[in-house]
Amino acid sequence: MTIRRFRFAFLLCVFTGALTGQAPSAPATDVVHATLRNGMGVVIVRNAIAPAVSTEMTYLVGSRDDPAGVPGMAHAQEHMMFRGTRNLSTSELGTIATALGGSFNAATSDTLTQYQFNVPREDLDAILRIESDRMREVLDAQDQWQNERGAIEQEVLRDESTPGADFFRDAQRIAYDGTPYGHEGVGTKSAFDRLTGPQIKAFWERWYAPNNALLVIAGDVDPARALEQIRARFESIPARTIASHAAAHLKPVPRTVLKRTTTLIYPLAAVGFRMPGLNDADFLASFVLQGILGAERGPLHALRDTGQALDAGWTSFPYVPEAQLAFATAALPPGADPSAMTEKLQSILTGYAKRGVPRELFETTKRHLIADQEQSRNSIEALASDWSTTIALDREPSIAHEQDLIAKVTLDEVDRVARTYLDPRHAIVGALTPSASASRTDAPTPPQRGPENLLAAQPPVTHLPSWAEDAIHHVDVTPSSLAPTRTTLPNGLTLIVQPETISDSVFVYGRVKSNPDLEEPAGKEGVSAVLDAMFPYGTRTQDRIGFQRALDDADSNAVAGSGFGLQTTSKQFARGVALLAQNQLQPRFDEPTFELARKRAIDELQTTLSSSGTIANLRAARFLLPPDDPELRQPTARGMQMLALDDVRAYYQHAFRPDLTTIVVVGNVTAEAARSAIEREFGNWRASGPAPQVEPSPLPPNRPGEVRIPIPSGQDNVQLQQIVGLERNAPQLYPLLLGNAILGGGSLGPEQSRLFRDLRQNAGLVYTVASRLQPRRSRYLLSIEFACLPSNEGRILSLIETEISRMKTQPVGEFELALAKASIVHQTAIGTASVSAIGQSLLEDALAGYPFDQAQIDARRIAATDAASIQSAFSTYVQPENFVRTILGPQR
Repeated sequence: MTIRRFRFAFLLCVFTGALTGQAPSAPATDVVHATLRNGMGVVIVRNAIAPAVSTEMTYLVGSRDDPAGVPGMAHAQEHMMFRGTRNLSTSELGTIATALGGSFNAATSDTLTQYQFNVPREDLDAILRIESDRMREVLDAQDQWQNERGAIEQEVLRDESTPGADFFRDAQRIAYDGTPYGHEGVGTKSAFDRLTGPQIKAFWERWYAPNNALLVIAGDVDPARALEQIRARFESIPARTIASHAAAHLKPVPRTVLKRTTTLIYPLAAVGFRMPGLNDADFLASFVLQGILGAERGPLHALRDTGQALDAGWTSFPYVPEAQLAFATAALPPGADPSAMTEKLQSILTGYAKRGVPRELFETTKRHLIADQEQSRNSIEALASDWSTTIALDREPSIAHEQDLIAKVTLDEVDRVARTYLDPRHAIVGALTPSASASRTDAPTPPQRGPENLLAAQPPVTHLPSWAEDAIHHVDVTPSSLAPTRTTLPNGLTLIVQPETISDSVFVYGRVKSNPDLEEPAGKEGVSAVLDAMFPYGTRTQDRIGFQRALDDADSNAVAGSGFGLQTTSKQFARGVALLAQNQLQPRFDEPTFELARKRAIDELQTTLSSSGTIANLRAARFLLPPDDPELRQPTARGMQMLALDDVRAYYQHAFRPDLTTIVVVGNVTAEAARSAIEREFGNWRASGPAPQVEPSPLPPNRPGEVRIPIPSGQDNVQLQQIVGLERNAPQLYPLLLGNAILGGGSLGPEQSRLFRDLRQNAGLVYTVASRLQPRRSRYLLSIEFACLPSNEGRILSLIETEISRMKTQPVGEFELALAKASIVHQTAIGTASVSAIGQSLLEDALAGYPFDQAQIDARRIAATDAASIQSAFSTYVQPENFVRTILGPQR
């Protein structure tokens, strides 16, 4: 099953959860399955939500296939697939991918290695050329591996430094001891230091062949035409003999209790079990059981809502053919005892094992899980990913077939799996206590030496193969395919509706425009946090469990607050909106709920304030903001303890108003039906008195400064920030945005930026680096972020300063300028490739007062920008001497 619900995260957004009520499967004519003569599998799924396509090339090889003594080999080959072929150099491959404007990435799991591109639909053939070229032969040259090794070792160091990760790595080693899954799949520095390019090439020859691959394409394509293109590019690649995967012989898991300190900012309790794997007859029943264990109405989540935990639930690792590792987890308030909580977790799980699961929850969860398999239809990228997993990993012919298999699971099967696998004699128990000095039993000693040898610089690209030239030099802005309707209800509420028929889903995205920094009364700091914490407890007439049951019965998920939303089906849309309105307009304002919400808000505040990242941000704000700025007001636990329920009521009446509220509806519903439902449920909402001030004053230029926070990490995490004195409508904004894309990419520009090339490709000093220019209080905030070995920080800062100086003193090159423009313009074509992207962009544009084709307007202005204006904008607005530098890293 594509278990998208169960991911390693403690805080989940409502819109990653289940939508009940099965949507119809895609018509057969929209899905094409084929096997080429060389054995390569192909699936093409048409989805016309946007003029874009997502491709996912999956090779049936993963970290379980790493040779003995070489952990990370599969991961290394994944990286080297971007390091050139006989026909494309490293720089050319990156440049073409950048020009196409989409995202491109890769991932290595235990059993699969996957390469994904998201691009405009007209550029599909360019991706097919790249993927077929890499399938024919990659270089895996020693000099290229020498360049890439530094970057991959920084990735390893980042993963090793992640708080709490050491416990879960150890748990995986215990669960899979003596099997191919028991080692570090990401690799180790010592293994990579020994590894050579020829060894990586031998691994490629062993596994990378068409008869060991699956290509999935999803998006706005003609499946028959796309299949012709695929045959033309791939069918002549010869099949090869593929090695056998190493067998995994599982041993019984001994009960293991791991008590240790951690750099997590909260105590963590975890109780884990090795569950059935994909090849096990009990896998489907285990899948349903895990859905029940993670249910909102279940006892694990109740730990959160009764104030015993900051968050709690069920967390699953990706499954493999033989097994799956999964945990009951609870993140606790400061000072809580994680060992005591592990006992509660075990008691809950033992209760399920002894008494079975509630039939009502079983039926509801099955309905959720069946519908979950359809959710990928709301995103082109997710659709490609889910079909890839369904066929390559699950070995099922279709998502619909998986739904049929889930439907056949019985309650008796689920109860039997609970009795068999939730056995405390085979549990892996973790009790992690925050420490200021260690993320493991012993703090790692950070390596201090960077690369000793000069790395081979990648020559700048000034031209591309003829087939790729059009991607840069013939670029047109794709008109928006959206046609939303906008209505202002009599009470001032703004409603925007965008019908979409790609699935049976309907999504509601809403926000009350508010600003606690300006609206919270003096002495009442934190009242907005208490209010937000009250919404999950239900409504005036229904408690949390009753309200959640009503949502389940209505095939809906909802969240209320200053940001609110709904996920439902077209059939249940009216009922879902009614429930959302009850939660939003009639919160459960009673004393017991207030006491729980206040405690939760205080616990979360104390946890957040103990974070080194929060401490660093607060200290940096003293340089970025003027003295006595309202943003510098901070709630305290003592002050929040003095708040009363009447304070929360008063703040709610003051800040939550229909005339400051925008609702966006996207999905399988007409504009008329959407307005009818929203007006019926929200139309009687009334505001009293003048609207509060929610727009803060524009930010003045900041003063320079440095913040250094010692943390037990092997890396320095560095951020450079500057307030840029530009308004949204200033003509210099577009040259600065385009120049920032050329400098460091970030959220707007290409991966093939100057900083990426200097620091990653040519020097191997970082794994990632990005500069971003983002709106900040009627102005913009420029930030540059990277992580590195502490010994390399000075060298990196010097390279950044040099590149900024070049931007100020030299016009950017003609090819470089065209590349950045092409990348940004192409992004407009894929910017609406999911329902969530559509809904969020419509909401953000409406709140900011922009037209709905603002992305196209921006793209046309970017395309008209010249090199001289970029140089002028950088000279005027980017001032490195005013940077606020924040460093989180090892004590010096």
